[in-house]
Amino acid sequence: MSEHPFTLDQIRYQAQDQALAFLLASIVYFKEQGCSPLPFIASVGNTLAPRWKDLQGFGAHVVMEHLALHVVALGGHIVAMTGDDVLSCATLSHIPSTEILKSFALSRDDADVIWDVFQPIAASLYLWYAWSREQDEVTFKLSRTRLPIV
Repeated sequence: MSEHPFTLDQIRYQAQDQALAFLLASIVYFKEQGCSPLPFIASVGNTLAPRWKDLQGFGAHVVMEHLALHVVALGGHIVAMTGDDVLSCATLSHIPSTEILKSFALSRDDADVIWDVFQPIAASLYLWYAWSREQDEVTFKLSRTRLPIV
């Protein structure tokens, strides 16, 4: 069989678009059923957590770099990333974009439930996890110590 005619950029863009679309379509499904998507998102996080086991024992910042990579792979843009082994923060923007939210008829609040997927992953690595949104930016925090409730 001959090599496919697609460039790596085309493949990357398609994979990025489809990964985010699957997550958002899942939210739409649960919304249509009148159910919370939170148990599904938690289950996905629990299912994915073993794939992060190689990060066991690493500091918060190393884990945050991997978390940020996952969000960038969904189309996010890094605005800032700081931290150390104890506490690390990353702010990303344009994820999900307003355009994709419109195409799925979701509000930002509806879609933001996807960020809870990292909770069981962080817990499996003995890290505290929190996220918050301010307009078009999502800030993620990982810590070796309990994070204050905001």
